[in-house]
Amino acid sequence: MLAAQISVEYYLSFGFVILALCSLNLIVLALARLWAPPRRLACSQLEDADCPDVLIQIPLFNEGQLVERVLAAVMALDWPRARLEIQVLDDSNDGSLAISQRAVAALKQQGVRIELLHRSQRTDFKAGALAAGLKHSTAPFVAIFDADFIPPPDFLRRTVSALLANPEVAYVQARWGHLNRQESILTRIQARLLDSHFRVEQEARWRLGLPLPFNGTCGLWRRAAIESAGGWNGDSLTEDLDLSMRANLAGWRSAFMEDLVVPGTLPVSARAWRVQQFRWTKGFVQCFVKLLPLVWASSRLPFWHKLMISFQIGQPLAFVVGVACLLMGLPFMAGAAISGSVVNLMASITSVLGFVAPLVFLWSAGTEVGWRWTLIEIVGAVILTSGLLLSNARGGLEALLGYRTEFIRTPKGQGGRETRTPVWHHGVLEVGVGLALLSFALLEEPLAIIYLAMLIAGLVGMGTMQLIDGRLIFRH
Repeated sequence: MLAAQISVEYYLSFGFVILALCSLNLIVLALARLWAPPRRLACSQLEDADCPDVLIQIPLFNEGQLVERVLAAVMALDWPRARLEIQVLDDSNDGSLAISQRAVAALKQQGVRIELLHRSQRTDFKAGALAAGLKHSTAPFVAIFDADFIPPPDFLRRTVSALLANPEVAYVQARWGHLNRQESILTRIQARLLDSHFRVEQEARWRLGLPLPFNGTCGLWRRAAIESAGGWNGDSLTEDLDLSMRANLAGWRSAFMEDLVVPGTLPVSARAWRVQQFRWTKGFVQCFVKLLPLVWASSRLPFWHKLMISFQIGQPLAFVVGVACLLMGLPFMAGAAISGSVVNLMASITSVLGFVAPLVFLWSAGTEVGWRWTLIEIVGAVILTSGLLLSNARGGLEALLGYRTEFIRTPKGQGGRETRTPVWHHGVLEVGVGLALLSFALLEEPLAIIYLAMLIAGLVGMGTMQLIDGRLIFRH
């Protein structure tokens, strides 16, 4: 029994160290965003006669009428029509395909260089669609827009000129904006989290000269970089991160334009957000398993780059480690086992860092929405992200075990459609675990509520929101 307890303490301490390092990574990025000097991206002056051919790819799957909105924005881009190719890569299997066909036919009648490519088999999902589209074009530059984003008119002028002036750069990533930020507290929380990623993490990595992950949309790629990196690959759910990391390993660099904002639509339901976060978490861990050996075997990357990249693609593993630490810590909370001083110290340090680091990271994204809403968004983001613990941990564990699942797109508003599934499929587990933790703490160790309060609130909150969403969808 004593040997078993010592083993548990050892693994528990190791888990606390990992979680503490993940929290420190957030603090390092926030401080780097604050203190690292800004970088300017050189840009060429472009006359219409000097504009190269650009291919715009719009990958779709059951997006409804969103295709009409994104095509309207693409047609408003400031770029010579003769130098612009458009591909609507629609793998839809519902009525959305007919909408795309009508929209593409109407633009063709106006003389626009546009084509619709439809695959009956979604091989490699989005990555497969993008790769198939490239075979139908020879354009040297490729811009990618998901259906729920609206590129500004100067998008190509700015990004193409940046790639022309920097031949070593594989792609330029723009910052996401939010069309429906104020729709609900959930969309505000999502906006805060995404702002933290782009305005803090991406900007910090750009300033430090670190590799930047491509975010799957709102970016311009150099075709030569895609090809030299091995092309799009569908063996993970985050084909964007995979390709951008492989391009970096192949010797390419990346760039970020914080002041080039492309607004998009945020998921409007907790169920849709949960689906999105599960996919991103699992995809990151898949890339962690696939790419980490290549990163550390690279002779061109300095040690600190390798370390930062490891945290970058491995950060979602914190959900898996968090669940493991929670399960191992329950006997100590209940008094069935007495923890040693090392475990107590590591638990205290990890708890403090786990609370402070997200607050610093989220606050660094800015206070333009006002102090009141900034505080609400930050607190809500910390709580609801905790509520994703079970779902994201499952995604990370599936990736570690090599279990493949289908790419499930994120349903959005204005044309997006969620799958009709029984209510009990979503939300019950989170609510049940949250209430079980609350009951456990009250019965065994009331002081444990101090450590579990955020997790309990997040699980019950996320579960309840999903049950409400599921009920509304099921009624329709």
